[in-house]
Amino acid sequence: MIKNLIKILNTTYKAVNDLGFDNVDPHLVRYFRTEYGKDWQSALTEYLYKKENKSDKKAA
Repeated sequence: MIKNLIKILNTTYKAVNDLGFDNVDPHLVRYFRTEYGKDWQSALTEYLYKKENKSDKKAA
């Protein structure tokens, strides 16, 4: 049971953290680093999520 829980947590962690910022515009990353300081990664992730969600709604 514990092994299954750890496996699920690892999968979720990898899915979130493998998003990476390699495909993101470097200027956008620089902006978020400047504006949000230590929390820039979570702010950028939220921004990208909302942007993706918005574009999905337009396509539907």
